Amino acid sequence: MLKLIHLEWKKHTLWKYIRNAAITTAALLGLLLLISSDAGTGKMIAQTGKSEIHSLTEMFLNMAYLVFTGAMLSAFVVGEYENRRMHLMFSYPIRRRTIMASKILAVCIFNFAALLAGKLLVYTVLIAVRSAGALGISIGELSFWTDMLLGSAVSICGGCIPLFVGMKIKSSKAALVASFVIMLAVLGVTQGNILPRTSFMGMVYDAAQILLAAAAAVFAACGIETEDVN
Repeated sequence: MLKLIHLEWKKHTLWKYIRNAAITTAALLGLLLLISSDAGTGKMIAQTGKSEIHSLTEMFLNMAYLVFTGAMLSAFVVGEYENRRMHLMFSYPIRRRTIMASKILAVCIFNFAALLAGKLLVYTVLIAVRSAGALGISIGELSFWTDMLLGSAVSICGGCIPLFVGMKIKSSKAALVASFVIMLAVLGVTQGNILPRTSFMGMVYDAAQILLAAAAAVFAACGIETEDVN
């Protein structure tokens, strides 16, 4: 499986996605630096249990990489159906479900790592410019790190949901559009996956995204073992 994942990264020229992720993170960092210049951004928001700048950082990056995940899946999976490269891969002496799983994991692993790296960079720069105390960012507490990890994981799962749309109609463009629609839906319902994970609604929304992502992955692999590739 690891070899297949590495092959996917190599085949799709991973450096261009690294470049795009770096540009996205840098743009959001610039925006957050401007916002953090307001002294009021360190105030706590009762609904999220985080400061304003902390909430905005999580929300902006989570939503950006949710779309990024959907866009990569549209290229790694749905796009390969459109150009029939997937049919060539299905002729290999490897289980088709394993091939499909390697593609999804290649996208999810990359985006999860990129999202965490982006958050660490943003928090480091923000705290270097202003103190953690002034920003209301409890970087020394375990809850900060667990919330960041869980929020990132749920967001990447949310980015897998558009795979269902793309596979349903075999259109990478549809999957890309669905990524933005789902991003807006998640933003409206969960405020960008930043609701407290200890709250009932926070757990419900997280579970819903994880289950929908699992369903999308199962659907993508459903019936491919017997699919005609001629």
